[in-house]
Amino acid sequence: MRSRQAWVGIVALSAGVFATGSSWAQNATDKVRSLKEGVRIDQLQPASPESPFLRALGPHEKGPNTIDFAVGLSFDYGFGLLRAVAVDKDTGEQVKATTVEHGLLAHVGGSLTPLPWLTVDLALPVGLYVSGLEGNQVVYGETIAKPLGQGIGDLRAGLHFRPVDRRAFGLILGGRFWAPFGSQDAYLSDGRYRVEADVAVAGEVGKFRYGCTISVAPQIFIARDGDRAALACAAQGRVASFLWLGLEPTVALFSQTPSVGDPFLGVLVEPTAAARFSFGGFELGLAGGPGFGGAPAAPGVRAVLSLAYVGGGRPTPSVEGPPDRDLDKIPDADDACPDEAGPNSKSAKERGCPSQDKDGDGVHDKEDACPQSPGIRHADASASGCPDVDNDTLPEPVDECPSEPGGAPTGCPTYARIAGDSFVIKPPIKFQGNTDKLSPEGRAALEEIAATMRANPKLEQVSVSLGTRGASAALADKRAQQIILTLRGGSLDSNRYEVVLRDDLKAGTVQARIIK
Repeated sequence: MRSRQAWVGIVALSAGVFATGSSWAQNATDKVRSLKEGVRIDQLQPASPESPFLRALGPHEKGPNTIDFAVGLSFDYGFGLLRAVAVDKDTGEQVKATTVEHGLLAHVGGSLTPLPWLTVDLALPVGLYVSGLEGNQVVYGETIAKPLGQGIGDLRAGLHFRPVDRRAFGLILGGRFWAPFGSQDAYLSDGRYRVEADVAVAGEVGKFRYGCTISVAPQIFIARDGDRAALACAAQGRVASFLWLGLEPTVALFSQTPSVGDPFLGVLVEPTAAARFSFGGFELGLAGGPGFGGAPAAPGVRAVLSLAYVGGGRPTPSVEGPPDRDLDKIPDADDACPDEAGPNSKSAKERGCPSQDKDGDGVHDKEDACPQSPGIRHADASASGCPDVDNDTLPEPVDECPSEPGGAPTGCPTYARIAGDSFVIKPPIKFQGNTDKLSPEGRAALEEIAATMRANPKLEQVSVSLGTRGASAALADKRAQQIILTLRGGSLDSNRYEVVLRDDLKAGTVQARIIK
């Protein structure tokens, strides 16, 4: 004989639940209202309207003087949202009833960002069409209530801070509070206050943007019915100036307590795909995908349409004074570029205008022959503003020897020129008579060698050979010292030159070779 005693529980993590993607609701007693404890079908929590994502908080960028606001409206349709199962205690036989088969909900929301790091928001779900059972159903003496066709959900208020707010990476901390005045007869509320803490990251890099939000209701740790821990993420790539495509998956755990047995966690998984369109301040989103798991409101299929508008305006300046639209501290009446910030130039035509010297070399772009490369001013218009690599005051276009310092007009050394790995010295370096005193031309040649070495850091070292054949050791040493003192006087580091005494060369002969 079949027992008249039966119990109803939410069956989660079972093969049947995962196969159908349906949710199971409990019926703890024979009272109709008991089925609604801990059970809601409006689990979808849209992000703040200014977010481009469905559930994750999105990237954010705003000026320090801007107050942002946003309003949003989204519609989501879920199929197979809620089912109840009654189980005969003696035989284990199950009878299933589809409590909510179709659910069309609207989510109305708005947000305000009064400070760059602070956002407040409100959201309210509204049940436009909730259908399932045509009437209350009694199974094994238990009553399963039909859903009321329409209703409203619980009002949700959010407060979020952005301690890190960069375009590529932002950190968001905050939470939401749920006020329970929704329609229990439409399975949109279970009459309980709820609080959830949020931790999120979000950013935008090039044509990619991302966001992830972890939401946790603290009372899930004491297994209160209906509280949840959820992870919502989003990743989108821009395929056109107005279109983003990507994935917005969500995983959530819901605490559930059956009338018989221990509390357990029901699972909701929604691997949603989305397309987001942007037109100025308007946002349009389309999203959809299957649902899996045994938590209430885990849909077989869900589709979402979202609309939002994001705007903002500059507050009235608090400091009185003449108008200064670009805030560059130059009154509009005296500003040649009142809408573009710039320095207070002496020229009335350029006062308050952005810099017209891209390479920052002090030569105006209109007069700069090399506007992308810092250089020096020169009388020749074809060379003014171009680099002077060897620092001889002649820019490269008019310097016949751009890597060897020299005087005008050619820019080439007079006595010592590079030829391959050696310096060609004309006339040869000489000492006056049988002394250690360099000739004026010889000293100038060594000074040019030092200058060329300084202008070319890639030339590691110069080796100067001094002939000693036929000269005394004392005279050879004195001549070597004169060469060293001359190179040192040319500001050449001591590790970049060497002086070698050679007895195979005639006394007083000087040669210079480059060591790379």
